[in-house]
Amino acid sequence: MEILLIGMLLVAGVVFGTLGSRYFGVPRVVGYILLGMLFAPDLLGGMLGVDATDWTRPMVSVALGIIAYLVGGSATIGQLRRLGWTIAAATVGKVVGAFLAVFAVFALLGTTVLDLPGLTFALVLAAIATTTAPAAIVAIIHQYRAAGPLTTALLGMVALDDALGLVIFSLVLALAGTAGLAEALPGAVWEIGAALVFGGLAGWLIERLARRLHEHELRLVSLIGGIILLVGLAEAWHFSELLAAMAFGFAARFFGGAHSERLFEPVEQLEELVFVLFFTFAGLHFDLGVVVEYLWLILLYFLLRAAGQVLGSMAGARLAKAPPEITRNVGLGMLPQGGVAIGMALLLAGQERFAQSAELIVNIVTASTLLTESIGAVAARYGLRRAGETDRTLGGGVDEGR
Repeated sequence: MEILLIGMLLVAGVVFGTLGSRYFGVPRVVGYILLGMLFAPDLLGGMLGVDATDWTRPMVSVALGIIAYLVGGSATIGQLRRLGWTIAAATVGKVVGAFLAVFAVFALLGTTVLDLPGLTFALVLAAIATTTAPAAIVAIIHQYRAAGPLTTALLGMVALDDALGLVIFSLVLALAGTAGLAEALPGAVWEIGAALVFGGLAGWLIERLARRLHEHELRLVSLIGGIILLVGLAEAWHFSELLAAMAFGFAARFFGGAHSERLFEPVEQLEELVFVLFFTFAGLHFDLGVVVEYLWLILLYFLLRAAGQVLGSMAGARLAKAPPEITRNVGLGMLPQGGVAIGMALLLAGQERFAQSAELIVNIVTASTLLTESIGAVAARYGLRRAGETDRTLGGGVDEGR
């Protein structure tokens, strides 16, 4: 029945996503997640005989690896050199603000869920809160032909944001399974260091191989194969899958130089397929009972993350003496959260120490993603308009797949 369900998710996901974007002005990802929720085991999935989601894990890992590879390849050395103090300060402020806001409140509340002590639960949620959905921001910028200081700042920030979030998440995972920071440090160094080394090596190797592959189709096979191989090694040798795939993409872009697009164009053609599968699979983890029981927690997480990153990014921008159009609006532009955050939550499902709580965390993040991708997209558009950087004659919904 799983094959039948995959086919239904692909076809219906495209319909839901397109209608939602066209008629309700929300990103397509919202439609994908809602469609996945509809086919969750507690709803239509149970009628189709699908009563578990374990079979989705390998495909989710591969899809997330592809997304991370493309995110890593979106930043170049030249772009990083051009990132000013304003962008760096605003990014750090946003990440620190979101982390501290979520961690402080949940730690003070002492919220203990299932098998997780309150402090560990607060750390995990805070780490996930640091990430942003770069695709939503880029899509809004393109749709509304935005240009100006704020637009430049947002594009620079999304190049750094998820990388910082992944490093923090890796540190938290290492810390969560130990008795203290000293014991966690070797594991964290391995998770992060091995991911960067193997990802960088993979980028160098794929660039050398691509020189000898002139057919577009063969490059696609080698790239997807390389991503799957790297994700598999990360799972087997216990280093960060997400960070390794991101380092893979960054290294491929770096070593490819002027010809690096040949290492990304084949994979980019599969983007929408990957997004439909990934986000509908995330929706399959929807548990209505869990969401109803912990609705207060979901709303609190959403509000704390939003407040923390808005205030943090504003503080960072002000510290860097950024112009007012950046200081007042940069936090609104970074509200959307999507694929990387859901991927982090889904990765918990494969770890023994999160055996009972992973499903709850997935539902918290997935439900809040619906809020951040819709409300966040509107907030980003509002911030750009308030800064006077959009073409107001353009209309239509946000048409983006992430």
